[in-house]
Amino acid sequence: KPILPKNIDDVFNKSIKDGWLTTGPNVKLFEQKLSKFTNANHVVAVNSCTAALHLTLASQNFNKGDKFIAPTHTFVASVEVGEHLGMEPILVDSEPNSFNIDLNILEDKLKKDKKIKALVIVHFAGKSVNLKKVFSIAQKYNVFILEDSAHALELKYNKGFDQDLHASALSFYANKNITTGGEGGAVVTDSEKIANKVRSLSLHGMSRDGWNRFKIGSKWAYDVSMLGYKYNMTDISASFGISQLGQVQKWSLLRKRIAASYNDSFKKIEGLTIPSMNNEAHAWHLYIIIINNKYWKINRNEIIERLNKNGVGTSMHYVPIHMHSYYIKKYGFKNTDFPRSYFLSNNSISLPLYPGLKEEELQYIKNTVSEIWQKFKI
Repeated sequence: KPILPKNIDDVFNKSIKDGWLTTGPNVKLFEQKLSKFTNANHVVAVNSCTAALHLTLASQNFNKGDKFIAPTHTFVASVEVGEHLGMEPILVDSEPNSFNIDLNILEDKLKKDKKIKALVIVHFAGKSVNLKKVFSIAQKYNVFILEDSAHALELKYNKGFDQDLHASALSFYANKNITTGGEGGAVVTDSEKIANKVRSLSLHGMSRDGWNRFKIGSKWAYDVSMLGYKYNMTDISASFGISQLGQVQKWSLLRKRIAASYNDSFKKIEGLTIPSMNNEAHAWHLYIIIINNKYWKINRNEIIERLNKNGVGTSMHYVPIHMHSYYIKKYGFKNTDFPRSYFLSNNSISLPLYPGLKEEELQYIKNTVSEIWQKFKI
């Protein structure tokens, strides 16, 4: 559940109330605050993380037939953006001990195929991929790195790679760690070149955005220098983002405490594999348990049904790319082509994790899981 102020009017400042609704001063302020928070030199706010991913790849002038590497265990946005540019995805399975992409496979893929021009790296559930290893591999083969950080706002922007070959995409969708009123995203980068092109592409390829064209004393002229899109963020959305960003550190600690509380309750249940809470960078966007089938009389779907009947909302993140009908028809994938991701998709459950989760609700969820385990363990 997103956390909203008791009085929604508190989100909106004088600029909004005076009638400036689209991209304007609040977007600029939100970008400045995001830049400081992420430790990145440039931020361009847009209307979704999908837009951020699409614009970043579009800024690189990749050609039809070029390829990009992406994990199969991700939401479809991580992959469809490349397809819209005529690129072909090269999917990679999850690593053995997490949902993140298996980095040990990357170099072999790059070595075999010179048409691979980019890596889309997803920090799944908020757990950071080993970027030091990614940077080392990417530098060797001179490929572009796009971080899909939809789950990982709290991870600071890593500066260990060529700034003109690196950017990150953030999400402010309704259920993310902060929201810009339901939809929103941003491109984060140290590259002025990438930021300028993304900003222009986000507004039809125009040379001047709406705020600069219409403010008092500004010239009206503008030019369309490239084929662009309509992906800009509104000031209304940015107002939500500014309000929420001020709470993100407090909310992040609460998410981590909830995850730790889950782990403390579930660590002795041998029918569950719980996420690691070692000293690795993690934004804790999702808390996911994995069902160890050999210890259960019922399967994952039946466990979900029993949780739902007891009032515990659950989800599954995600149906892997290679298991969707579009990609099966186009590329001939089989479910077992990526066995680790296939296993995770059939045996994982996402439990409620949000800062507004009350202590009694958290305890009820933990008790419900434990009761189902006691009833159906082998």
